[in-house]
Amino acid sequence: MGERKTATLHITGMTCAACANRIEKVLNKLDGVEANVNLAMERATIQYDSEKQRLRDIETKIEQLGYGVAKEKVTLDIAGMTCAACATRIEKGLKRLEGVTAATVNLGTNSAVVEYEEGWKRKEKQRC
Repeated sequence: MGERKTATLHITGMTCAACANRIEKVLNKLDGVEANVNLAMERATIQYDSEKQRLRDIETKIEQLGYGVAKEKVTLDIAGMTCAACATRIEKGLKRLEGVTAATVNLGTNSAVVEYEEGWKRKEKQRC
């Protein structure tokens, strides 16, 4: 069994309890997924086994049902890049961050555009 992860997604397009029930039922049929969809909050709280499912695949399943998953986007200025390898390394690092769904680094403009789960907050690591 892989690492158990939890995600909270903002679901768009739900209009009634049947919508929330449909999404929850489909997600709970996915291997390693436990989902709770709240219509009033427009949120899905999802626990999943990271070896069996990827968050992006769960989001795709929601989109295939005809609903949306809200994202936020930020443009960051990046100083110190000197070559394409720098940009590629930074982009790969950004994409590995929890909550990040897409990242594009542009060497020419010294910037990165990062898309991430709406409302995502960085979890502080415990220190000994």
